[in-house]
Amino acid sequence: MSLYGVLRSGVSGMNAQSNKLGTVAENIQNSSTTGYKRASTEFSSLILPSSEGNYNSGSVTSRVRYTIADQGPIAYTTSGSDLAISGNGFFVVTDPSGSPYLTRAGNFVKDGRTGNLINAAGFTLMGYKLGANAVDPSLNSLDGVEPVNMASFGMQATGSTLGTFKGNLPFGQPVALATGTATPASAAPPVAGNVLFSAPTVSRGAQVAFSVGGGPDQIFTVTTQKTPAEVATAINAAVTAGTLTGVNASTNATGDLILTSTDPAFSTNVTGSFTSVSKASSLQVYDKVGNPIKIDISLSKVDADTWTVRVFNGSDPAAPLTGTTSMELNFDADGKLMGSGVLGFNIPGGEAFSLDMTGMTQLAGEYNVTGSSNGNAPSAVKDVEFAADGTVYAVYEDGTRVGAYRIPLATVPSPDNLSPRAGNVYETTAASGGYQVGFPEMSGFGSIASGALEGSNVDIGTELTAMIEAQTSYTANSKVFQTGSELLDVLMNLKR
Repeated sequence: MSLYGVLRSGVSGMNAQSNKLGTVAENIQNSSTTGYKRASTEFSSLILPSSEGNYNSGSVTSRVRYTIADQGPIAYTTSGSDLAISGNGFFVVTDPSGSPYLTRAGNFVKDGRTGNLINAAGFTLMGYKLGANAVDPSLNSLDGVEPVNMASFGMQATGSTLGTFKGNLPFGQPVALATGTATPASAAPPVAGNVLFSAPTVSRGAQVAFSVGGGPDQIFTVTTQKTPAEVATAINAAVTAGTLTGVNASTNATGDLILTSTDPAFSTNVTGSFTSVSKASSLQVYDKVGNPIKIDISLSKVDADTWTVRVFNGSDPAAPLTGTTSMELNFDADGKLMGSGVLGFNIPGGEAFSLDMTGMTQLAGEYNVTGSSNGNAPSAVKDVEFAADGTVYAVYEDGTRVGAYRIPLATVPSPDNLSPRAGNVYETTAASGGYQVGFPEMSGFGSIASGALEGSNVDIGTELTAMIEAQTSYTANSKVFQTGSELLDVLMNLKR
């Protein structure tokens, strides 16, 4: 056995245990570091060729490994921009020079200088911008990602292009509310022929149709919401103008609308019908520069299975909507809508707008409809919200939410072989493999929790135990080196 080999073996052992003590020290000091992954030292033996009569002691080699794939505990915080990944994946971040890295440290805050979201180590969170210029993620690269910065979403107006109007229209509602009959010619004394419309407030789009003495139908269409008395005044004005003939409109003590024949014989029959706008609603939309426009929607019952829908500019009747402003909704025997149910028209100063009514039903229930549309008025961003699927929403002062970014998650085939760098980030190596990019809650990727942070996966008790083991082994190896040195002194003294 070579005494020099004993010395080398002792030094090798002390060096290996020194490396182990180094990882233990690093783990302990980072036991409270967000997203830190524990390091460990693994040993392997190096055996030298020997013979039966002469043994050559070898050495031990050490290799540092990181448990990057192990999930750390998640603790909730009071900051909505703190993000934690539950499951597989890493946040994509960049350093000031733009080089990409992976990290599990999600303690992000808004940088007052640039407006970007950065973590405690100064790395910038990256995401895919949503909207008209949205970029689809590549499965094996980080092309298209950009810093998550909400400053660009403040005070932006978006014109409305799509809306929905859905719910239930009551089944079996009557079509006309006209009552009464004309006084016959043989009546004594003669009374003018009349018909009474027991009508409530008449909404825009309603039609009063009547015929005098069997003549052609005459139709008065209500252009703005009116009471029966106001309708009577408008009909009389139309008679004076010559667009309607043969009647005089009035109201009785109960407010009903009455059409009376003005035929000189006072015996001309008057017949009529009042197509009631049974229900009316409105929808808020926006033009290109963010001006709010109210779209009035009236629904008239035509027959048992048909309604007529009309839309009007409720904000400015002098600037009417253009395009297709009315359509019929036809329902089958089961109350389901037949046909497309989509009404297309143009918003003054805005975009072409599609109102989707495919969610309408006609069932034996109450009138219950809801409407919504896209677009928004200019407003400042007051808050940011993060969804579990990685979508970042800009929350405006008016309460609206707009999807601004979607945060990707990236991983590699062998996460434990990533190369750690300062700032609790990792970069890929040949052993780890290249990037695999996806979104949270997709197959193979975890979800994102807002207002939470992933803690270190270091266990202090385990590290202290490892420290005692390394200290004992280091001392034992130093005794081997010391014994070898003493034997060399004995050998050197033989010559004396």
